[in-house]
Amino acid sequence: MSGLVALDPARHGALRFDAAAAGRGRAIAQLGRGEIALAACDMPLCFAKDGGTGRFNLVALMALGGDNLFAGAGGFHATYMPQAVLLGAFRLAEGGTGLAIDPADASLGARGAALMERGAATSLVNELRGALRRLVEDVAAAHALAKALARHRLLRPWRLVLRRADAREHAIDGLYTIDEEALAALDEAAVVALHRDGALAAAAVIAASRHQLERLRQLHDAAHPEDRIVADELPVED
Repeated sequence: MSGLVALDPARHGALRFDAAAAGRGRAIAQLGRGEIALAACDMPLCFAKDGGTGRFNLVALMALGGDNLFAGAGGFHATYMPQAVLLGAFRLAEGGTGLAIDPADASLGARGAALMERGAATSLVNELRGALRRLVEDVAAAHALAKALARHRLLRPWRLVLRRADAREHAIDGLYTIDEEALAALDEAAVVALHRDGALAAAAVIAASRHQLERLRQLHDAAHPEDRIVADELPVED
């Protein structure tokens, strides 16, 4: 996100928020731990490693080398919209309304619910601010989950290759998924510890969600019949 400005009643009195338009142009969404089961209904979930910190971020893939395949002219066509997508136009800020916005975001404009009325923030602004605070906490919980899985060596690289009809190939690197062989080989103490933390169930859902890659391929082909695509997993290198 770039071009953030403070949400100001004087400058943004006519600005509205259209939740159905959120997500356009976003190919990937960071997830909170509480969103795993919901997002996995439509999207492949995995981890992306931050090159600067080395920390693993839990993410949902919403595209195959292009635009968001769930966001269209008629709204967001998925069982669940990740909170980072819904709230993508906003950030928490100090003072004033407590929010900063990206005026260029597709969800902000002349359509939708009012952010300001009679020179003051509406209740929607309070709801958005609260949702952002909860998302920050949930993302922190996802970081803790990723750390626990990494500590037990349950993450492995997930390398994807996209093959287009004209024989062009594009590899997607930097993603990690659950190492199911390592998961099956855990000792009893590790299984009990991960189960009690809920990490074992979360790992199983994340591992299963890889099959939603086919869902993305179908959506891509439906939207771009002239540029059909094959998405394959590359073998893990020892």
